[in-house]
Formats: sequence, C-alpha cells, structure tokens
Amino acid sequence: MRNLSNLLSGFFLLSVFIAAITFTYFNTESVSIAFGTVVFSPLPVSAWIIGAFVFGGALGLLFGLNFFYQLKSRAELKRLTKELENARREVKQLRKLGLRDIS
Repeated sequence: MRNLSNLLSGFFLLSVFIAAITFTYFNTESVSIAFGTVVFSPLPVSAWIIGAFVFGGALGLLFGLNFFYQLKSRAELKRLTKELENARREVKQLRKLGLRDIS
C-alpha cells in the first residue's frame, strides 16, 4: 500500500512539473505589474503566475507550521516568567516584614 502511495505521489508531482513546463512554454508574453507606485520590470506571464504560486505555498507553509503561533507563545512565556519573578520578589519582601509589621 505504501508503494502505491509513493507511486501516485510521484506521478502527481511529475504531472504538475510537466504542466508547469507546458504552461511556461505557451505563456511567454512579457507583462509588467504595478502595485500603487511600485512598478516591477516586465517578465513573462508564466513567471508571475508561478511566482505567485510559490509565494503562496511558502506563506501557507509558514502558517501551517504554526510559526506565528510559536512567536506569540514565546512572547507570552517571557511575559509570564517576568510576572512570576516579580511575584516571587514580592513574597520574599513580605516574608522579611513579619506578621507584626503588616498590621
């Protein structure tokens, strides 16, 4: 069963690769893209579309690997560690005061 899965995965990747090469071959007209005031140099249509897919895939991997969630967790861990240290310092100071100094 595993061999069949590997074979189907390989076939799928090969077909995507062949489709990308065919798409690149037939879409060679150069276009320039403008985002507001930024104008990019003219590249073939296929380069822009394949670049968009690659960029989207990389962005999807970043979100899929919980990269941003890990950054948020690290920041919260740092904040909570600092808060715990402050609480320990306060408890230590209160223990030094003694019961008679509190009232």
